[in-house]
Amino acid sequence: MKEFKKRIKEKIKLYSNDEYLDGYIKNEFLSEDGSANIMLKLRDKDDLFDLRTVGNQLDVNERVYDYIEEKSSMLNNDILLNFHIIDSKLNKEEKEKVTDIIKEHYAIELYKIQKKYKRSRIKILRLLIMGILFFFIYSFIAYNTESKLFIEVFGFMFSFTLWEAFEYLIYDMVDIKRERESITQKLLMNIDFE
Repeated sequence: MKEFKKRIKEKIKLYSNDEYLDGYIKNEFLSEDGSANIMLKLRDKDDLFDLRTVGNQLDVNERVYDYIEEKSSMLNNDILLNFHIIDSKLNKEEKEKVTDIIKEHYAIELYKIQKKYKRSRIKILRLLIMGILFFFIYSFIAYNTESKLFIEVFGFMFSFTLWEAFEYLIYDMVDIKRERESITQKLLMNIDFE
């Protein structure tokens, strides 16, 4: 049992090492110009499209987006992506359509995350304003009355709202910004057909 735990620790140390991950990324993705290549080999062009969609609502299969997400998640958001679709047997019009659909998908995702970012900023601002307002009410009550109940209630209210505001600012906004950068990276990726 101890030997097995020792082997587990060795593997964790080996594979959580930044040098290992950097080497893997260089071998797997990076090209000489610093961009990253993501390769998708298709058995049939029908694998590329979502069979439930038609006409103007034609969309790329969700598995393609999942594949792009899976591969790009290991890369920094400041690396240009080159998405290569291999053996697609698509004509020129279909290639343009696929490129437009993928770009439109990530443009919509960027629009959604921008709305989320704006809502979060408004929420933080409201919480800060409420926290400051409750602080002034708390200060006024603390100096002018001796009611412990109101002092405790407004003391809790101002500390809670300010805590929530800073939690959103520190944690949620950072996550939203990272997600926005990741989506923008995919929106700017080059799409090639081979």
